[in-house]
Amino acid sequence: MKLKFQLLLLALLSLLFPITGWLALKSVDKEFRLTIEQASQNTLASLQASIKQILKSNSDIELDGLVLGELIEIEIDGYDNEWAGITAYEYINFNHKLTVKIATIQNDLALFVTSNDKNISINPTDVFENDYVMVGIVNNRGLHQYKYFRQAEGGVQSERISKDGPNNQAYWHETAGGYTLEILFENDASHYLGFANLNYINKEAAISKTLAGTLTDDKHKSLKLLPIVSNNKKLAQIILDITPENNKFTIRDKENRVIYQSDKLPKNQEISPWQWIITPIYQWLFGIDNNAADNKWFYRQVDGMAGIKHSIESDDIRYELVSMMPQGQQSMIQTLLKAGVMMIAVVLLLMLAYLGYSLLLAWRIKKLNRALQSVLDDSGSMNIQMPSHQAGDEIGELSRGIESMLKEMREYTQYLKDLGSRLSHEMKTPLAIVQSSLDNLEMENDPDFLKRAQGGTKRLRFILNQLSELSQLKYTLEQTPKENFDLSELIQQLAKSYQSFIPNLKTKIDPNCLVINGSKDLIAQMMDKLLDNAKDYIAEDGYIQILVKADGNKVQLQIFNTDSQLPEKGLNIFDSLVSIRKKQDKQTTHLGLGLYLVQLICRYHNASITAENNKNPKGVVFNIEFKQIASILNNTTK
Repeated sequence: MKLKFQLLLLALLSLLFPITGWLALKSVDKEFRLTIEQASQNTLASLQASIKQILKSNSDIELDGLVLGELIEIEIDGYDNEWAGITAYEYINFNHKLTVKIATIQNDLALFVTSNDKNISINPTDVFENDYVMVGIVNNRGLHQYKYFRQAEGGVQSERISKDGPNNQAYWHETAGGYTLEILFENDASHYLGFANLNYINKEAAISKTLAGTLTDDKHKSLKLLPIVSNNKKLAQIILDITPENNKFTIRDKENRVIYQSDKLPKNQEISPWQWIITPIYQWLFGIDNNAADNKWFYRQVDGMAGIKHSIESDDIRYELVSMMPQGQQSMIQTLLKAGVMMIAVVLLLMLAYLGYSLLLAWRIKKLNRALQSVLDDSGSMNIQMPSHQAGDEIGELSRGIESMLKEMREYTQYLKDLGSRLSHEMKTPLAIVQSSLDNLEMENDPDFLKRAQGGTKRLRFILNQLSELSQLKYTLEQTPKENFDLSELIQQLAKSYQSFIPNLKTKIDPNCLVINGSKDLIAQMMDKLLDNAKDYIAEDGYIQILVKADGNKVQLQIFNTDSQLPEKGLNIFDSLVSIRKKQDKQTTHLGLGLYLVQLICRYHNASITAENNKNPKGVVFNIEFKQIASILNNTTK
């Protein structure tokens, strides 16, 4: 799997945190909801029982009757523009249909009557011989009856039976399907109301035929007055008193008209600035659908309050209760939702960051891969500079490591290129000596030529032995185990053996136990190479000094020889096949591998080696630093 997909998968796993929080919150919310649902159902049942008990105990209070709607303003013009929100009462008698809308506007009573009576026979000379609409009202002053006779379009005056009834104004409007009548009774507190429309039939007998309306059962000849049940202030106050806080209790008739309503829901709640996002998230997370017909729970968009609705129907009366979730729980849920939104946002940002970073890493790795594939150009040159080599992260370390490896490979490649010429140069002279000696020996049979040929052969054998020793040492370094040993004691023993062939050898060795980790045999081989190299450069009165001392947590080993100086900068004496001996020194053969072997042994011991000139006295100092494993004070001089 590619790196960017791995990081993306890791980012997706971080979604477990908000999902776990959501599940926990949903479980808590479910428990709260169940508790509120049960409490709301119990409260509604208790309120219904209380209302029934009140109706049973008070014969003057009832719920079966007329319910008044509410209008803000009205214009008496025979049109129902203002009446759109009021549910009409319908009365049907065979093919005759009468609908009446009833409402209060401030302290006035308004009616809007619609009839499908298409009989348009109107007597213009005697209006009282026309069809009419009859309205009966009972208020504190008694029974009042009004008749509104059919006429042409316009305002209409009523015929009153009682003189002290409320003043009114009415407007008659003829329609294609019948007529409408809009009436307004001023300053009226009515208790009962009845209405019907009638056809005028016989002038001489003054006989009328009732078409439809609130009628008795005696062949529709008497007007029945129905109680107005929605304006009982006593019952309204009782309902207000028994409604618990944080609830809204509503009583409706079978046509969904509000008879009484007591609203104690919390108002003017503080709106959260997060409301625009909390509302849809809350509804989505907790499955609240305000548009679902069977959903009891709802979410109030205005202030973020959640609530539940319950209803009970009995005797064509529906009791409804709306209960809001307690404010403390509302605040807790909103706080948790805010935290959830922030967590989801952070996770999404992390996912984008992971994806972007993975793309960046993939691009850097691809760039590094392309650079590796083009290390060697067409001419065979090696381009060792890698991309991101200045970065401080792991890819930067990898680039620098690759550069270091490529640099060593380039140096080693150059070494292999130079090896042939160097070996050719070193072997050319002994081969020439051998060849010339053999030719002369063949011609003159001179023993000196034989001796010279033997010397050239010896030099060739030495070169091959040196190369073999180098190869064998590299294998030995790979196979030799390491151990802890006292470097002071080892150098002290080696110095005694060196004094037999180096008379001018001085030592200055720390008597304490200086422990390093490595191989005694390889240290002895390194010392042999360094002492042999130093011995070749000292004069007759010169000397070699070995110094061993502790320097903090390191151990220093110095080899100093007099009378020689290192060449100028630019030549690494620790490279293989590098020799700075004078060319006229032909007594011995040197391939320049000694110091190279010393460097390999130092690397094996994780030690550093440097060589520098010393001015007073004149000479060269080889300084080797080992990491000290332990230091034990020893008072006895070794």
